Amino acid sequence: MNDFYKQVLSNVEKNSTTLSPATYSTYLSHISKLRQYAPNAKFSEINEKFVMGYIAFMRLRGNCDATIYRSLSILRMHVNALVRQGLVRVNPFGNIPLRRSRSRREFLELDEFSRLYHRFIEGEHDVTDSEREALRAFLFSCFTGLRYSDLKGLSPHDIRNGKIRLFTHKTGTMVYIPVPQQALALLPGEGKSAHQANASANSVLHVIDNSTFNKRLRSGAKKLGCFRHLHAHLVRHTFATSCISFGVPIEVVSKLLGHTNLQTTLVYANYSSSVIDREMQKFVL
Repeated sequence: MNDFYKQVLSNVEKNSTTLSPATYSTYLSHISKLRQYAPNAKFSEINEKFVMGYIAFMRLRGNCDATIYRSLSILRMHVNALVRQGLVRVNPFGNIPLRRSRSRREFLELDEFSRLYHRFIEGEHDVTDSEREALRAFLFSCFTGLRYSDLKGLSPHDIRNGKIRLFTHKTGTMVYIPVPQQALALLPGEGKSAHQANASANSVLHVIDNSTFNKRLRSGAKKLGCFRHLHAHLVRHTFATSCISFGVPIEVVSKLLGHTNLQTTLVYANYSSSVIDREMQKFVL
């Protein structure tokens, strides 16, 4: 077999039992992305020119440096496996060093988050049904810190007495999240009985593919007067900085996010400007 994609897919399937559902899905997604760049690729074509062309392809698509780094890291992993199998003779990454981009983690400041929430509650009928579902899911995630994958799979049975208990898709860690009343009010059926009203449903919120979700989220937010470039990845950082703004200890924030290492939480929890303003008021001689 000289088909690059068939062998890569075979390797992924062989290791599928050891991969989390999120990682498995990510690998398949990146293979699909590679196919868009080079629909047919042979082992002999996997060289430095192939990799540089893939980088140019991603830049033309508007991918940011962090996305390009992630895609190249996954491609390098697959190529390394093929080199070990003797199917690719020369590793094309030998002269292409990968440097992780230090991208600025974005989030909604507390006042932005509050304004969007109240405008949604007051004007949810000003948006389409699909935009309303995207905004509802986005705001609920900002209140709870749930990842997109966990939000998508959140079932009525995961919410008991206003508290979320579930194993996260990415790490398999059990998280316990008391849900604020404002977040419970976002659930279909409203308030405390939301999960009971949807007891027969497979999921609490209607969450679709990431790209369509982000488009509907942004179009709905604009109708409510929010012109930030909203997307699903904002929510965990928004949640972390909001918690810190309210004085929640960083150790508790770490537990809520399902982190096993406090250093991981510190990456998310850059202090918001409101916290900095408040703390610097103590600087008095």
